[in-house]
Amino acid sequence: MIKSHKLWISVAWAVAGVMIVSAIAFAQGRHPRYIHARSDLRAAQILLRIHDEPNVMRHVDAVHAEVEAAIGEIDRAAVIDRRDWEDRPRIDTNIDRPGRFRKVMALLASARHDIGAEEDNPRASGWRDAAYRHIDAAMEQMRRAARDLRIDRLEGY
Repeated sequence: MIKSHKLWISVAWAVAGVMIVSAIAFAQGRHPRYIHARSDLRAAQILLRIHDEPNVMRHVDAVHAEVEAAIGEIDRAAVIDRRDWEDRPRIDTNIDRPGRFRKVMALLASARHDIGAEEDNPRASGWRDAAYRHIDAAMEQMRRAARDLRIDRLEGY
């Protein structure tokens, strides 16, 4: 009797493990756009690591924080396990400052577009909406950084 009880417990644990793994795989399969958006956000973050003038960097630092928060929201919405996804996308490092800013804005816009698909999970849509807010805030900070960079160039810095 004890042996059969242990067998049932083992089977229950095995079934629970399979269900968890399949749920995560199902969520990942249903949210490929989240994965692409996350990759774009990570690429934008890497491009922002290049140091600039202090008045520009305060906005760039705010962008970095908003992008990190958006990645966190996407992770929660898509049930992504951080270890399995590319956190170091390939980056073109041979672009000038204005080109880098344009590339970051394009990556942010792409990420925003990618998470825009209709969401059937109400909990995930709340996280997605939070990611939208973070991406929008990051885009606004990038616009401010670009304005400060333009002013710096006009003044000869």
